[in-house]
Amino acid sequence: MISGQGRTGVGIRMEFDYCEMDWNEEQHVLQVNVGCRFADEPEELYVIVFDIPEEGSVKNMHLMFNGMDCKYAFKEAETAAILHYVQEAAASTEYAERMRGAFLI
Repeated sequence: MISGQGRTGVGIRMEFDYCEMDWNEEQHVLQVNVGCRFADEPEELYVIVFDIPEEGSVKNMHLMFNGMDCKYAFKEAETAAILHYVQEAAASTEYAERMRGAFLI
């Protein structure tokens, strides 16, 4: 598992706390968890979870709070900021080459 700490997503109302990535050999996907806080609820920690299969497309992006799916519809700018943050976090990890050119939505 790879972890990293974050920064504010440029032009969006969320701040990234951490990024964890783990390759699932059985499913052949990179499982990604990104901790985030929203500007209007800075004390609450949410987790954005999604998978990235080998071909690089993002699958099943969900916003979770206390283990529950918030059914949140990510805005285009939010999705772009999340994926940019994950790419930056992965750049110096064992997943960097696997993720080159990844993140097709």
